[in-house]
Amino acid sequence: MKEILVLGSGVAGSSVTHFLSKKGYKVNVIEKLKGAGGLARTYYYAGHPYEFGPHVWFWPGGPENEVNAVVNELTKGELYTIDRKLFSYVECDSRDYRYPIHFEDISSMPESDTIFNELQTNRDETYQLKSDCMPIIGECTFEEYFSAAIGNTLYSKFMKDYTHKMWNIPGDELQTRMVWADRFNHTYSDSEQGGMKGYDPLKFENHTLGKGIAFQVYPKKGWNDVWDNMVKDANIIEGEVATISGLDSRPYISLKDERKFFFDEYEYVINTIDLDNLWGEDCLPYTGRMMLPLVVPRSGFVFPDGAESLHFSSAEFVTRITEMKTITRYESDDSLILIEVPILPGAEDFFPENTIQYAKENNLYCGKAYPQQSTQAIEMYDGFVKKGNSIQNLLNCGRHAEFRYWGMPETVNAALQLCKTIPAAK
Repeated sequence: MKEILVLGSGVAGSSVTHFLSKKGYKVNVIEKLKGAGGLARTYYYAGHPYEFGPHVWFWPGGPENEVNAVVNELTKGELYTIDRKLFSYVECDSRDYRYPIHFEDISSMPESDTIFNELQTNRDETYQLKSDCMPIIGECTFEEYFSAAIGNTLYSKFMKDYTHKMWNIPGDELQTRMVWADRFNHTYSDSEQGGMKGYDPLKFENHTLGKGIAFQVYPKKGWNDVWDNMVKDANIIEGEVATISGLDSRPYISLKDERKFFFDEYEYVINTIDLDNLWGEDCLPYTGRMMLPLVVPRSGFVFPDGAESLHFSSAEFVTRITEMKTITRYESDDSLILIEVPILPGAEDFFPENTIQYAKENNLYCGKAYPQQSTQAIEMYDGFVKKGNSIQNLLNCGRHAEFRYWGMPETVNAALQLCKTIPAAK
């Protein structure tokens, strides 16, 4: 039987393993942690199921779509349908607004006259966005696109500080290739022609995140069954990758316990871990996250109208608070809210040791959650890709291996598309 070696069993690694096992390959997976799925596993706090972040699955096409069909199959269709509602607390106004930004909410903002004037720059008389006036998403910075779309006042109120603390990089440096182009690529017909112009962050109806997407779900039993089922037929090798060695003779993956796995013994070696770590380095910039769980003694919902999350758009230390019961439908006399705090590399040195230990043991801490895609970081990443081109059967897949801001469905889709290029085992 032909063999594949997969590095990591997060969402990408588990998905690759699932698709290639179906193609008849024996898949060997190197994983340093217990359990597949990485940051997408479901954990429990005071009985409440929670994830590292909301982890609602949304992807166009409905349950018959080939990406969505994977989740539908592995959960046996036992899924909650989610209608997402989010609010953003704006510190300077001392109130919260619906999020995404709603046009009809502007009249209640203190700077409404200024905002309406700014909106007229790239909009018609009915305030519809003029697509031809807009920069191309994927070829501009976050600030360039969104200040053109909604004006400087709305951008500053809702996005500027939020974006900076979310990814630890200013909006005038943050690339839309990361934040929006990857996530909405499947939605816009002109994306295949080199980019997107038509995305409007200003909503003119009661819009929720993912509105119009037919398949927006959460598994009734949490995510663990999905990832565990994906790797159930694989050979799991416990260990941590150290680096690639032997490029001048016979390339191999070396683990930190000095075991070696030679490339020429496998049809393919598919990497899903941080690409810089694969090469024994730690230089690509990431933003981390600390999740603070708080159980509130209240049988009903904490947020109004069954809302899922409250974003903090200004300079507060917290990025967002999520009420997990809205997503998981867990029934209890209390409610778990999960407070998301962005952290910088080395931040764990400033937290109490027992706090960090508990957070890591309970999936509440991650030093590398989101890639920081500045122009310099992308050039650095491209250098690692070029370095790996000398190994013909080395492939990269997933958020950390491809340095992309991807959620679960984007990552599963990337794995599916990659595996389609690999012929079935004979």
